[in-house]
Amino acid sequence: MKRKLGILLTTSPENENTHTVIRLTEAALAAGTAVEMFLMCDGVYHLNDPRLAVLSAKGARVVVCAHNAIERKVERKDFVHWGSQHDLATLVKESDRFLSFN
Repeated sequence: MKRKLGILLTTSPENENTHTVIRLTEAALAAGTAVEMFLMCDGVYHLNDPRLAVLSAKGARVVVCAHNAIERKVERKDFVHWGSQHDLATLVKESDRFLSFN
């Protein structure tokens, strides 16, 4: 069974966490690890970063807190699943490792 890395990203795109999460996701995918990201709070602004679409195309699952995205008027993207706190709780439960970038 494939190992799974869960990532919570709540900081805005200009934060240094962006680079860390992108590189970590690339490395995990290259190692054959499944990756799922949950974006909430100002992390929903990452949907405008084309690198997320690339990571999704490589196999990363991207989930965004629909409530936070609607509050911030972030447009839907085809590669993103609009979810809720239930999705985040499920991600925490199902991940072999879970990292939070706040």
